[in-house]
Amino acid sequence: MNKFVETKMNVLKRIKQLFAATLALALAAQGASAQTLGSTVASFNILANPQVVLTGFSPTQPLNIPVVGTSPGITLTLTNASAGTYHPNDTTSINGMSEGLTLYNSLTNPPGATFVVFGAGLPAGALIPAPSAGITVYQVAAALSTTNGAPTIITGGVNDVVIFQVGTALTNTDHDVQLVGIQAKNVYWQVTQAASVTNDDATPRGFPGTIINNTIGQDITVVSSGAGALRTGRLVSLGGKVSVTQSGAGVMTFDFPFANGGPTGSNCTAGNFYPSPATGRVGTFSYCMELAGNVKIQVWNVIGDLASKIEDVKPAGSQTSTMDTARLAPGIYLYVLERSYVNGQTTRSNVKKFVVKH
Repeated sequence: MNKFVETKMNVLKRIKQLFAATLALALAAQGASAQTLGSTVASFNILANPQVVLTGFSPTQPLNIPVVGTSPGITLTLTNASAGTYHPNDTTSINGMSEGLTLYNSLTNPPGATFVVFGAGLPAGALIPAPSAGITVYQVAAALSTTNGAPTIITGGVNDVVIFQVGTALTNTDHDVQLVGIQAKNVYWQVTQAASVTNDDATPRGFPGTIINNTIGQDITVVSSGAGALRTGRLVSLGGKVSVTQSGAGVMTFDFPFANGGPTGSNCTAGNFYPSPATGRVGTFSYCMELAGNVKIQVWNVIGDLASKIEDVKPAGSQTSTMDTARLAPGIYLYVLERSYVNGQTTRSNVKKFVVKH
């Protein structure tokens, strides 16, 4: 063998070694993020097959979900509620459902995962056994039902993934699930049949992660009927509807999609005014701040004259601003609410109206 041929063989051998090492790294990376969460389905708070039903507490404390979709259904039922963006069987929701099915299937047998046979309810205290580094799948043969008790605490790393595979139905009532280290975007509840999350007393609770089920006619239901806040995540029903009801004073928040790294508030509306018609001295604008920032509300009469302007600084959360309506002439008024956040983002509502009647 001459020197040229030997050198060429060494180069080819080195290339093969580098390729093998690169492939091993790629496979390892795939195993660390085996769940296939497409960008379209990830943009939804709620995605359902036939219908989405949203019910809020009252006209002055409505339920608002930023991004909602249905496919192939086109039904959105609202009571004291609104959807910031609704996709009724359009390209976005159709793609989202396709990605949802891909996600569901990817959760079934993710490569490199540690599989744990799990009991019929979530434990009080630390999740045992604790998630392994990488992907841990907790398999529940039948129903996973948990009521009350001390919070379940799931501890792990920021890149770890936890999947609960539920053979039949998921029911979580007045039980808090807390994450330490693990991110909510890496927690999945893969449910075969119906899923229900309820908080009906004064204790604030959370049920983080993505709930996804995949049986025709089996629904996802979330209810907050007490004074305690309820924080939940993404809801995807590939075969059923999704219903969210806030019938108590506890504010609901949704982890997905992330609003500048934080949760999206269910009351983060673009501004509501009450009472309308206004007959006294005080009118109130009710709205929510996703982050701390500045609020500007401009009010015009119907011929386009600026009738009033409010400027204020508000923290994150549900907020109100008041205006002296007694000095306004009777009639119809239009207003726009603008919120400028500390991160530089600005949101502006559509033009809304209220009535003054003395």
